[in-house]
Amino acid sequence: MQLVFDEYFKAYPVKKKIVEKLYTNGISIVNDKFFVNNIEVSLSGIANALKVNRRTLYDTIKFVNCNPVVKAIMENISAIPDIKKISMMMKNEIVTFYIDKGMYSKVIPEIINIIGKYMSNIKEIYSINSDYETNFMRIIFYNKIENSLFKMFNEISGINKIHIDSLENIDIICDKCEIKICSHKVSTLFDDHNIYK
Repeated sequence: MQLVFDEYFKAYPVKKKIVEKLYTNGISIVNDKFFVNNIEVSLSGIANALKVNRRTLYDTIKFVNCNPVVKAIMENISAIPDIKKISMMMKNEIVTFYIDKGMYSKVIPEIINIIGKYMSNIKEIYSINSDYETNFMRIIFYNKIENSLFKMFNEISGINKIHIDSLENIDIICDKCEIKICSHKVSTLFDDHNIYK
């Protein structure tokens, strides 16, 4: 997508910045209005959030509507819920694999293969392969995963860092691992639900 924005907005850096922010945040432009999925967002709210004036936003909308390719993209953007921030409250463990450029198609099948052999408690997988962004694969697991798997992940060529968000202290022998212990606590017994068994 970045290539499209670079091409169409190369002479308009402010409009490009606005459109990139809208795209990144899942905000579409439909019939001269802003939407997050089906919820309309006020022009003033967008202007305040992006620290631009309303006139600049109107000019950006007009520019988008005059370019069929950009218009089609901006009309079809939708926001995807990101459960990462609340997953720790449900005692999930989050593992993010940061992948070297050009290694995505090699690394992803190897990660999936290891997980497929040794576990099946995946809650969500989110991944990006881009020339402009950091390439990564984030997996949210229902439970803490076995430490032995990190040794296998560590051996995959093309992974440059593994970030683990966990509720527990983890002793891992892995030279690529970075661990963040989350202190969120919940009073409800999520463990009682059968998906955690």
